[in-house]
Amino acid sequence: MSAPLRRCLIVRCGDPEPAVSDTHGCFVKWFRNAIDTSVELTVVDPRTDTFSASALDGVGAVVVTGSPHAVYESHPWIPALEALVREAVTARALPFLGVCFGHQLLAQSLGGEVARNPRGREMGTITVRLNDQGRDDALFHCLPAHFTAHATHRDTVVRPPPEARVLATSDKDQCQSFKVGRHAWGVQFHPEITAPILRGYVRARASALREEGVCSDTLHDAILDAADGGRVLENFIALAFAR
Repeated sequence: MSAPLRRCLIVRCGDPEPAVSDTHGCFVKWFRNAIDTSVELTVVDPRTDTFSASALDGVGAVVVTGSPHAVYESHPWIPALEALVREAVTARALPFLGVCFGHQLLAQSLGGEVARNPRGREMGTITVRLNDQGRDDALFHCLPAHFTAHATHRDTVVRPPPEARVLATSDKDQCQSFKVGRHAWGVQFHPEITAPILRGYVRARASALREEGVCSDTLHDAILDAADGGRVLENFIALAFAR
């Protein structure tokens, strides 16, 4: 059997806060910095690009990024992207990783439900807790049962897709990760975000945090320079392109 193509499709679903992108670049750059350079990245932006299932031709894995948008918003590109997700996961069984918005989109595309998190915004370095299935899943290889990760989101998967297995939770989110089939995962946290990027987000959203009763300085200072969650992206790439 031939080895999977070492080409990963990055579906870019948004842009960072301007103050963050001015310093750290776009979402694609963050994934490029985190993914082994032996893996070629191709990019599609569903907001602006015309695309079809052929976007999946010649790729060995798919990653869907975060976004400032919500998956339940009425943008015309979201249903088209849902169709691409179903093609990748159900029809082609490609290794798939949805991150934050991508995690929520995977859930919605396959019959789950996403809504504003009643527990409120989750932002900063958080503790992710693996359940028994999560501890046995290769996506979390070499990670402890409780590990640190960087997060920033207000929506949550309130109902995972049928047949999905929830793998992890946190204090504010009961679906930090789930898996569908053998090769498709969603993670609510951000394995591609570094501490400087997350600190930039906290500074950019200081006013909104203040309105929510959160001290941005305290949140900023609690961000860990090194979080364990980045290992998840390394594990996904290793699984997708294993020989």
